[in-house]
Amino acid sequence: MHTTSSPFGSSPDVIIQKSIARLAKLKVGSRDFSLSSGRGPGKGVPKHNSFVGEVCLSAGAYVSKRMIVEMPPANTGDWSDSCTGIPGWTVVAGSQPGDVIAYNGIPAIITSQNTSVTVIDGVVQETNWGFRLGHENAVVRRFASTNLKVNVVGPKRVRFSQRDAEVHITSCNTSCKTLPT
Repeated sequence: MHTTSSPFGSSPDVIIQKSIARLAKLKVGSRDFSLSSGRGPGKGVPKHNSFVGEVCLSAGAYVSKRMIVEMPPANTGDWSDSCTGIPGWTVVAGSQPGDVIAYNGIPAIITSQNTSVTVIDGVVQETNWGFRLGHENAVVRRFASTNLKVNVVGPKRVRFSQRDAEVHITSCNTSCKTLPT
């Protein structure tokens, strides 16, 4: 019997990766993240981070509340700054569906080769954000649950934090920071 193997594998993180890409594609056409929406940081504020954060959380990946609801500019550049450690997310050289790609402070979710989903003009759209000419320095991050430790703090409440021993940030010429969880 011949079996086909997925480039993703079958670990829990791989399943989450697939879910992130699938859920992002399902949001295409949505206006839930428009400037007039009260989601995330509120009306009148761009919601790129909110879109990426909500999709990732829905798929089972950890994204801190700060990355979703805090008003810019405090976190708009975090996804696109390879020197900023984001708990649960590792900067990677290649890309695959379910990764987050960010350029110039705007994150998107990779759905296929050279294609990503993000909020453009208030509408969730599938585009080539992060892969365009001039975006060569875009930062790609992949969810890695091994970078988190989980503490159960009560019924149906879980607290995540980054494992100090597993934080590896390289290729930065300046001092790097790790975001709080």
